[in-house]
Amino acid sequence: MKNLLNALNPLNRTQTERSDPRQVVNHAGGFVYALSDEARLTRFLILGTDGGTFYATERGHTLQATEFVKTFVQLNAGAALRVTLDVIRTGRAPKADPALLVLALIAKTAPDAAHRRAAWDALPEVARTGTVLLHFLAFADALGGWGRLTRQGVARVYEDAPVEKLALWAVKYKARDGWSQADALRKAHPKTTDAGRNAVLKFMVDGVLPDAGNITGPALRVIEGHLLAQSVTTDKDAAILMRGYGLPIEAIPTHLRGAEVYRAAMDTGGLTWLLRNLGNLGRVGVLTVNDREVVRAVVERVTNPDALKRGRIHPLDALKAHLVYAQGRGVKGRGEWVPVPQVVDALEDAFYSAFGAVQPAGKRFLLGLDVSGSMSGGTVGGVPGLSPLKATAAMALVTARTETDYAALAFSSAGGGYGGRWGGGTPGLTPLTISPRQRLDDVMTAMQKIPMGGTDCALPTLWAAKQRVPVDTFVVYTDNETWAGNVHPTVALDQYRQKMGIAARVIVVGMTATEFTIPDPNRDDMLDIVGFDTAAPGIMTAFARGEM
Repeated sequence: MKNLLNALNPLNRTQTERSDPRQVVNHAGGFVYALSDEARLTRFLILGTDGGTFYATERGHTLQATEFVKTFVQLNAGAALRVTLDVIRTGRAPKADPALLVLALIAKTAPDAAHRRAAWDALPEVARTGTVLLHFLAFADALGGWGRLTRQGVARVYEDAPVEKLALWAVKYKARDGWSQADALRKAHPKTTDAGRNAVLKFMVDGVLPDAGNITGPALRVIEGHLLAQSVTTDKDAAILMRGYGLPIEAIPTHLRGAEVYRAAMDTGGLTWLLRNLGNLGRVGVLTVNDREVVRAVVERVTNPDALKRGRIHPLDALKAHLVYAQGRGVKGRGEWVPVPQVVDALEDAFYSAFGAVQPAGKRFLLGLDVSGSMSGGTVGGVPGLSPLKATAAMALVTARTETDYAALAFSSAGGGYGGRWGGGTPGLTPLTISPRQRLDDVMTAMQKIPMGGTDCALPTLWAAKQRVPVDTFVVYTDNETWAGNVHPTVALDQYRQKMGIAARVIVVGMTATEFTIPDPNRDDMLDIVGFDTAAPGIMTAFARGEM
């Protein structure tokens, strides 16, 4: 009798049973909602597929995402282009490759010629560095030959880019992904009457500057300095050329890149270069605890909010630098160094600062951190060692640094949880003493020690209802693979609102680039956002205040 009554009432169904006709089955066998195509594309653009997930290898995850993007471009290339350009222009993604793939698919395969032309028209804006351009060409070439639109689109990049930028590409980004600047130029045939631009393009193709005895202009000086660097024999002499000609370290032969060259590169390289080379600076003896001047200079640069904004430093860039530098060795075991504590702390500050200033919502928050088994698999944003579990700790600390009225708990359906420590808690719930004063590494370590089990994303809301804890906004950090609960998260929210008389809202922060989401897309009290989206903290605050 009870089973028959439950079958008639969707509110009584477990998470492995469909409670809404619009629900779909996730990888774990639970029923959730499907993201809209635009929301799924946004997740792909920001989180990518590097490292795969608990349920899919990197190759399988990438193939699935790529097939989705191909289909979306065929159905609605205009929307795909709009979403992609928005993510690029606002700096919301840590890596350019997902956006480059989408742009290449539109440029080469969109059914409408107007959309193909629009994608090519956007290329000069998107190709901010030579590496980005060559990555794009690798995608575009794999999708077809060099027709008129392709030749014109690539040529326009070389015709319109500032000459100073092209000169930097000529010495810094000569080749990537099996493509060189020379390859691109030979196929595109850009045309210009500007003598300086022609000189730079000629150097890109054959490595020779015309009229080398009469070089003028800052762009050609960079190339001149690069050519002079080929004949010096010591890193000291190379460092002098770097400072005199404004050369990046890539313009210096590899065998000359000693301590003096790295010291000079701190002056000539950008902030992105600095974040990626802190380990190298330590390895060659430039960045050490004994050189307080260098330590102070590094700390000041990486914690300068204006510099982070100008350098378009994404939070994941800073987090990756923090994780790699703090471990004292390269990702693939190449090179070792002794981390400087002040720099490690500064990189953590840079992670938070890279999200920009966010006004607190002034609401009561409960942060629910998914520690189920699936959160331990794969990587987030292609950052080595950054599992969704660790990434969840990082994102929760961002909220903890913004809001003052919050509590946090880790959840899974494991019966071995430490719920009893929090007065009458539910098995599978573990209180977390997350504080903005805590080190990120300490919180991540604590998270890894919590027993893992199945995923039940309704647990935070059910616990708050049982303990009568007043909450305005629940924030759930998860991979959306919920399946192990007896109550659907949407039902749990309704029950909480009715019992407590609070118009509570739920924000779900998706930590993997799947097509699933827990919030009902038709409800205005539930919101899905992408983890590590630079816009996420501001969106969360606005939603919590009822402005969205």
